[in-house]
Amino acid sequence: MPLNDDLTILHSKVLASLPADVANKILEENKKLFSSLLESKALEKGSPAPDVFFRDKDIKPVYLKDLLKDHHIVLSFFRGTWCPYCNMELTALNEINDQIKQRDARLISISPELYQYSEKTVKDKNFPVYTDLANKAADKFGLVFDLPAAYREIYKMLNINLNILNGDKDWTLPMPATFIISKDNIITETFIKADYTKRMEPDDIIRQLDLLSE
Repeated sequence: MPLNDDLTILHSKVLASLPADVANKILEENKKLFSSLLESKALEKGSPAPDVFFRDKDIKPVYLKDLLKDHHIVLSFFRGTWCPYCNMELTALNEINDQIKQRDARLISISPELYQYSEKTVKDKNFPVYTDLANKAADKFGLVFDLPAAYREIYKMLNINLNILNGDKDWTLPMPATFIISKDNIITETFIKADYTKRMEPDDIIRQLDLLSE
């Protein structure tokens, strides 16, 4: 089954697990967020990738330009391991990681969540999951937005405190996004959605990597 079909089913289950008033509030806020045209500020296909770095589990910097020296990069931004849709995507990406490697590419996933909170979820993944402190790298890709006040109250009620999880005072998140970046530092494909329940299909990632080798 396509990943986005699974995500649709998951979304229904998530909403059904919540009190009706909370679920209705989420649906109301989602309509505003999904129609906000946030995607229009993100980097587009054909753009050079910005000079950014991430942090590994020891807080050491990992530079994108260094990763691109030897391989194409599949760069996946996600919200955090507290997000069930992100966890489903991480699992799906893990399943195609060997296929990505076979195409002279490497997969990395990025979120603003501190490693101490994501460790339990990401330690069994066969690809690196880095921290983007204060969303600085995501901001250069045009993905960052301020979480509206209504969402903040909902998240707090669900014990999702981004100030603690991300280790900063800002309630900001990246839009979930996938960038396929060639060795020569050009973004060759993107998938960017304000709708956090949608992700790039794994099969589409593999097809795009095949095009790079033609």
